[in-house]
Amino acid sequence: MAGMIDEYVAALRRDLDFDPPLARRLADEVEAHLWEAVEADPAGSSPEAEQRAVARFGLAREIAAQFAADAIDRQARRTWMMLAATIAVTFVAMRLRVLWLDDLETAMSALAALIDRYAFVAAVATGIVGWFAFRRSLAPLAICLGGLAASIAAGIARAGLFADGAPLHVLLAAAGEVALIGLLSWHVLGLHRRLHRTAALRSAR
Repeated sequence: MAGMIDEYVAALRRDLDFDPPLARRLADEVEAHLWEAVEADPAGSSPEAEQRAVARFGLAREIAAQFAADAIDRQARRTWMMLAATIAVTFVAMRLRVLWLDDLETAMSALAALIDRYAFVAAVATGIVGWFAFRRSLAPLAICLGGLAASIAAGIARAGLFADGAPLHVLLAAAGEVALIGLLSWHVLGLHRRLHRTAALRSAR
């Protein structure tokens, strides 16, 4: 039968299973601390000593909620860094496409050109406001993701990259855009998952 400490550590792992590295690290640290408390108990190693150590440490869900908030901060930072990288690469790729189109004097769709330009501008503007005012919010990141995805799709369609035999550097830039959009989507979903689980932990306290 599992002891009190084993059950407590297992509860921590369950509450933080959305972030496996954090769950493992915290569970190991807490388990070591609790066993040290048991060894220091005057009654020695016993179920009663384990119970006292766990009681002094606090509820597992409260500890998990505290560390989940830290995980949100770390994930938000990673997501904003990925957004900045995606914006930078998208801007470079846009310029490369424009130069190539100008060189070839290719006819461009007016609608695609507008979407390419203004979706990117909207994403950048939303990102700037979100960074300063709503850094831990999912909404500005989701808007930026949608704007950048629309800009990239319109830019690729506008340039007809795969139909007109674009040069390698233009194709590589476009491939970098697509790859970064995929990574940014993964980070945004990760932040959404952490926000949702942290809210659930707090509401259950």
